[in-house]
Amino acid sequence: MSYPGAMESKFTFIDLFAGIGGMRIPFDELGGACLLTSEIDPSARLTYSVNFGHKNPNSHRLDTDITKLSGDSVPGHDLLLAGFPCQPFSHAGHRLGFEDMRGTLFFDIMRLLETLNARSKEASLAPKVIILENVKGLKSHDKGRTLSRIREELEKLYFITEVVLDARNFGLPQSRLRLFLIGIRRDIEGAETFQDNFLESIALKTTSSMPTKVSSILESPVDERYRISDRIWDSHRARKLKHLERGNGWGYRLVTPNSSHTATLSARYYKDGSEILIEDKVGQNPRKLTPAEAAALQGFPKEFQIPVSDTQAYRQFGNAVPVTVVRFIATAVIKYLT
Repeated sequence: MSYPGAMESKFTFIDLFAGIGGMRIPFDELGGACLLTSEIDPSARLTYSVNFGHKNPNSHRLDTDITKLSGDSVPGHDLLLAGFPCQPFSHAGHRLGFEDMRGTLFFDIMRLLETLNARSKEASLAPKVIILENVKGLKSHDKGRTLSRIREELEKLYFITEVVLDARNFGLPQSRLRLFLIGIRRDIEGAETFQDNFLESIALKTTSSMPTKVSSILESPVDERYRISDRIWDSHRARKLKHLERGNGWGYRLVTPNSSHTATLSARYYKDGSEILIEDKVGQNPRKLTPAEAAALQGFPKEFQIPVSDTQAYRQFGNAVPVTVVRFIATAVIKYLT
């Protein structure tokens, strides 16, 4: 495919529900050219633009609301990335699924795919590969019927591989389980064999992965403003004690630099940091991750710029996709793109 500013790219892609670009990074590294980005949050768009705005500016388009994106205006591309909203399917949300308006945004992905497919009898405009990401809770939502419906739609055009991957197995000291749906277009040679080969490579990766420690993502020195106050620390401990008395394990989670991993970084981390508190100085209150440490915990490169407030940065990295996990997927699908 030829587009101004993307002439020398090995393949082209679009980035939907892009957030701050965690899914994009590995495909940039492999020589892809992003033609279109859709992200509705203004703060996330700022971070995205600062980090990616200089890349193929003559052929890239930054859109906001996917519901207003016309399938006829989307350029043909080889790869579609979409970390579609997880709140309707998350344990932390209300789990309304397709009853929730955000849940229906999946059908906007299908609308674009079907329009692209209809634009060419040879289906050459429909992406060869699609990669969708969501929370693990999508698998069990509505007793599996929601995911079954999603797969039913996607399988009209693609062979679908469904897999849950944990960031801990891909070089990151964070327990973060995410569901990936990887589709290879049915007319692509070898598409039907992708699943078996990919699952085998996951097994090899899991058994050969080197253990990591939280220390691998920590900065030094760290501004003391990230150390929580006596008031917040007392509140954390009192809340945890109440939960323990009720027989459950809810409350803050403390790790040291020598811990093997943290809990899952969430978008609410900016509130009190309770899910990941670092115990790094004897006799002092624990501290929160810095925004740069949150970025490292998600596998973002050191040069990734953070042009927003700490509050927005925590939200953005808490919503992000672990880059190293996507990098592993990228190396598996690249042969179908080039």
